[in-house]
Amino acid sequence: MNPHNYRRFPALMFILLVLSAFFVSTASQAEESASSAIKKKLHTIVLPQVNLQRVSFPEALESIRKLARAHDPEKTGVNFMIKGKVETDQTITLVRSNISLGDALDALVALSGYSMKIDKQSIVFLRAE
Repeated sequence: MNPHNYRRFPALMFILLVLSAFFVSTASQAEESASSAIKKKLHTIVLPQVNLQRVSFPEALESIRKLARAHDPEKTGVNFMIKGKVETDQTITLVRSNISLGDALDALVALSGYSMKIDKQSIVFLRAE
């Protein structure tokens, strides 16, 4: 192999390192932007009436998801995902007026025993241990 090729190796590695850092940073910024958009929706979407009477947690989430989409100015709402074992025998009653989506979900989590985490593109609900 030509000895001049070995001199280029550190420069090539440096260029690859800079490029990989750029792509990792761009991906990280995209994830932060997506979760920031979800956080913003939690505060800006206001649900005029939440009336959940003795429904399971998945049913409650589905109702709130539909309400959020209907009252979102962009009409996209927020995606929800349940991870782990789903409890359907426990019922939830939640009646509130003029409540933000975030406050409605906080109340739902408090009543259900689930925890809530904002992921890249959705809100993830986990059964509390």
